[in-house]
Amino acid sequence: MHKYYVSITEAEYNAESKIFEISIKFIGHDLEKALSVAGAPDLFLGTPKEIEKADYYLKQYIDKRFHMVVDGKSLAYKFVGKEINNDDFIYCFIQSNVIETPKKVTIKNTLLTEVFNDQANTVYLKVGDQKINYSLNKGKVSETHEIK
Repeated sequence: MHKYYVSITEAEYNAESKIFEISIKFIGHDLEKALSVAGAPDLFLGTPKEIEKADYYLKQYIDKRFHMVVDGKSLAYKFVGKEINNDDFIYCFIQSNVIETPKKVTIKNTLLTEVFNDQANTVYLKVGDQKINYSLNKGKVSETHEIK
């Protein structure tokens, strides 16, 4: 148990490839608990016992609880991979489908809020020169921004 329940999501639009490159940083044991509550088996992330379908379960969980809508269209994601550090942080990397120059971006993030009432999901959104950051939680699950 710990005092703070936080995830950090960075979503940056790559104008060259026309995709959003997204990283989500979790506290490892919090993520594993949420995955277990969602019905996943013990994944043993980052250990020699990690199950073969671990990335599948991670993608399923993220797809269910993290959504971006750009100019009225829901984005689809490709799970690129994960990085697991000894400090109990797990980074998940996803990429969106191709999207032409975004003008309006809505992010809905309910990651871990079904398990931890005090969960805060910090989001950093970068499109061109615009940098926007905000915090979402169980009471405020989404934010919309006009890109100038």
